[in-house]
Amino acid sequence: MLLNLLPHALQTFRREPALAITLCYLLVAMAGIFYNYSFYAKFGIPILSLSQIGDFLVAGIQRPMALLLVLSTFPLCWLLDQLNALRRRRRAVRRRAMLELQGDSWWRRLRLLTLQSPPAWFTGGVYALLIVIYGWTFVSRYADYRADLVRRGEAAQVRVWLNGDASGLSPSDGTAWTYLGAVSSYVFVYDTATRRSVALPVNNIARIEPVAGAPGPEKTTAIAPIR
Repeated sequence: MLLNLLPHALQTFRREPALAITLCYLLVAMAGIFYNYSFYAKFGIPILSLSQIGDFLVAGIQRPMALLLVLSTFPLCWLLDQLNALRRRRRAVRRRAMLELQGDSWWRRLRLLTLQSPPAWFTGGVYALLIVIYGWTFVSRYADYRADLVRRGEAAQVRVWLNGDASGLSPSDGTAWTYLGAVSSYVFVYDTATRRSVALPVNNIARIEPVAGAPGPEKTTAIAPIR
């Protein structure tokens, strides 16, 4: 069980709640980084190379999905712990029944070996692996959903003006860009007609304006705030 696997860590969190808050923050930040990587990779943008340290630290805070992922992980851990405890109890009952049997056949020795509880390091590794798989699946599915909204044109539409360009930067169809998001040094927009992504340096941008009548916030929650 988790209490047996991490007794010292749990006791430390009780004594030092700030450490638990820091751990939750790191988990939220990691979920945000995973989401950014998965989302922007679908548009051919190497987000990890274009991001700075500060972007990684606030990646999860900008995504409510990251907080939801972390909060849903704790009930998952509790459920896994309960299932593991139930399995251990059933194994113990079957092992005691097997020990009461007479004889010393190879089948009895094999059954006793298989009914032994795995070592703590193995159980902890399985827990960690399942949590990673759950988190990556959660983030990937969410990124797929948001990327489909962008490709269908159901995301925030913006117009972009570069420094010294009064006419504005227009996509291939001459209407508006689909806003993907931003990091400290770049703003990312998408041309839905040609399915082309563009990374614009922040220093080269004069202004960005949202297009009137663009999809509402309920359809654009994957889009980062315009910086």
